[in-house]
Amino acid sequence: MTQTILISIGAGLLSALLFGSVLAGALTALVLPLFAQLPIQIASLTFGPRSGVISAIAAAIAIVAAAGLVEISVPYALNVAIPALIASYLIALRNTDVAEASISAWFPMGRVLSAVAVTSVVCVILIGLHTGFNPQSAAASIQPQAELMLQSSINAGQITTEVINEAVSIFVAVLPFVAAAALVLITTLNLTLAIRIARRYGAFKRPPASIATLEFPKLMYVTALFAIAVIWITGEATPILAVVAGASVSLVIISGFAALHALTQKMSARSIVLFAVYGSIILFGFPILLILALGWLDGFLNLRGRSASGASNS
Repeated sequence: MTQTILISIGAGLLSALLFGSVLAGALTALVLPLFAQLPIQIASLTFGPRSGVISAIAAAIAIVAAAGLVEISVPYALNVAIPALIASYLIALRNTDVAEASISAWFPMGRVLSAVAVTSVVCVILIGLHTGFNPQSAAASIQPQAELMLQSSINAGQITTEVINEAVSIFVAVLPFVAAAALVLITTLNLTLAIRIARRYGAFKRPPASIATLEFPKLMYVTALFAIAVIWITGEATPILAVVAGASVSLVIISGFAALHALTQKMSARSIVLFAVYGSIILFGFPILLILALGWLDGFLNLRGRSASGASNS
């Protein structure tokens, strides 16, 4: 028991170190904070949810002690601790009436990620309230800094203050969208790594499942489409609407990748197709829109189900 508590505290300290590494100013500081959830999730999956809670509390105490400000723990709690604890708790839930070796005994991964999206929406909104985020005031504070950074270009006539103002407005408008989507994807990435690590050492018994079998509730697809449609039609995105859109759209993209893996299973050149798709997304970015469209089509038209049915009938 004492050993478990000590390990949990150590995991919390590691999480705090990863979260605070951004203060180091090195290039690694851009990457390390992304994995601040991982130690908490590993502790939770390996030793139980109580260990995850102990890790989160230890991390918060360490951050407060290092920074000397209690309120610095709020961004940590909302960006790291709460999403990590909820995700790791849900992924470990199972029906004890069914053998643990059966994937049907465990809480469905699609619902876990849906809960991650809902958690991300709430946390990002709370972060906005904590920081007092307001699009107008945020744009007004960023505008002078942007003009100062681009002063040489302004003097050379390469860019105007009007263009900078428009770019700043777009940046502020998409910030809630990006923040919510990023939190969903970061939590999902850390959860995937935590599952692999916990399973490798025999502490986590959930059987592995292919991404091709990942399914989400229909409501998620409807929510994403509704949010994007409202933003597109009105031309405006309130922070809350942008947060909802970012979280739900990220799940549609994950669903699109799931459909891609499922629909290409029978292809002889499957590896080449997947390599080309992932490579084009990494190099160019915009093909992710095709994955988004595939996710919606699969969600509303059940492409994976029809493909499986057609294969079984042939």
